[in-house]
Amino acid sequence: MGVLGGGAVHAAMGMSHWSDSVGLVSPVGNNFPKKCFIKLGRLLDLDGLQQYAVPTPRAWQVYEEDGQRTEVFRTDIDQFLDIAPKPALLPENYFHTKGVHLQCATPEPLNSWVKRLRECDCGCILWEPWDNYCQPENREEIYDLLALVDVFSPNLVEAQRVTGIKEVDQIAERLLSEGARCVAIRMGEEGSLVVNSEGSLFRIPAVHIEDIIDVTGAGNAYCGGFLVGMAKTGDLLRAGFQGAVSASFALEQFGAVYPTRESSEIAAERLASLTR
Repeated sequence: MGVLGGGAVHAAMGMSHWSDSVGLVSPVGNNFPKKCFIKLGRLLDLDGLQQYAVPTPRAWQVYEEDGQRTEVFRTDIDQFLDIAPKPALLPENYFHTKGVHLQCATPEPLNSWVKRLRECDCGCILWEPWDNYCQPENREEIYDLLALVDVFSPNLVEAQRVTGIKEVDQIAERLLSEGARCVAIRMGEEGSLVVNSEGSLFRIPAVHIEDIIDVTGAGNAYCGGFLVGMAKTGDLLRAGFQGAVSASFALEQFGAVYPTRESSEIAAERLASLTR
């Protein structure tokens, strides 16, 4: 209980394996622990944190033996949405950033965030959709949003619900046909499938971890690593490998924050093992 997490933090940690310049844009409440500010500040730029006079958003993650996960929000969802980061408050020192991991309500403020980021000459935008939004009734709306971003990265279950298709190759083909430029479908222990509109397709294996402690945040961390790979190199295969390595670290501990700079050699070794 009381362990710092959150999709944005997990994604930022996934980025920090491959970049020394990672910032966080997120709301925090008036009871956000000082020790969490200190931990985050050692690893990330916190100019984008927006503080509000309400309790910090919280949720419980409940795991069953069969792998099923239930997320129990301890914060009112309307209050959570009310304090979501505002595009107009994006710090000026975040303008021209090379890559952005975007995880927000849709179609708003996703539309407003993309518009703002493009105005600020930001680079690669990766959209990781909210799980509860990935429903068949939102299919056409999601399809309409795909062309706005550079990378769309759902997990396999989310992608299946959105498209109504079971086979991952066919899912990727459908998403590309609906306007996606690049798709990274995350499949847990089965790795990921990454494709782009130029015809490239790669199956990325998961990094083998002997002792998995907690799977929470591994998908977010994958998105962070993948984003840095695309933003820095534009190489789809390299991005997939970096995403897999970032996810592997998230599996090895509880919570989102850990000393990534001390694990740089291990990250390089794991990347090399995938590229052999």
